[in-house]
Amino acid sequence: MTGTAWDAFWSGLPTERGAALWDSSPHLTAARHLPLLREHADPALPLIDVGCGSGRQTRWLARHFPRVLGLDVAEAAVELAAALHPAPNVSYRRADLLDEDTARAVHAECGDANVYLRGVLHQLAPADRVRMLTSIRLLLGGTGVLFAQELTERTGWYVAQLLSDGEDLPKTAGLAAHFDFGARIAPAHEGRLRRLFEANGYDVVADGDIPLHTTERTSGGHPLELPTRYLVARASAPARRRPGTDRRDIRRDS
Repeated sequence: MTGTAWDAFWSGLPTERGAALWDSSPHLTAARHLPLLREHADPALPLIDVGCGSGRQTRWLARHFPRVLGLDVAEAAVELAAALHPAPNVSYRRADLLDEDTARAVHAECGDANVYLRGVLHQLAPADRVRMLTSIRLLLGGTGVLFAQELTERTGWYVAQLLSDGEDLPKTAGLAAHFDFGARIAPAHEGRLRRLFEANGYDVVADGDIPLHTTERTSGGHPLELPTRYLVARASAPARRRPGTDRRDIRRDS
């Protein structure tokens, strides 16, 4: 997904809280993810929120880390985040982490960092997922820890079924129309997310099922929750990389 497309998305959204489907209360999202990350991470390191969007989760996470940097490929998202969710220890910046030089520059500035990655990889083509994971590995360095939450094939099936059943879900339907949400094959189901990371230089320390809380409600008035997976990982030390796992391996799982 290009920065231009996401600029158009964020520019067209109302500015009120929760306008984006995934922009739910931090108490339902980041607050539930933080214990999973902190079990393995050094909280004294800075945190980088990759794909920060409106910055709603970013600012909440800044209560728990000394410095937080929100990165997004869309300039419109960065501007919105800076306007709506500023904090003394938070900064927002447009950055395309498909460019390794950008990741190296951020690491040179921040040093090793923990990384928060929510719903980014499914938007990318398989080769770009590998490039993104290379950049995130650079951000982690030798001591940072990653938390990732990703859509799965089950997410797509669930969304497609809801829409075909006639559920009135305008935010979900809008994403389905513009970004193939619910149709694009996601990288995480039955171990695929773990294999994606392990094949690209990561040691996975925890993973499992976790719901994605959204800002949409079903026809019955219940908050819409989507099935997703989470993963916590570190960059592998070079000597511990499994032989035979290189970039070509992931194409068989994509």
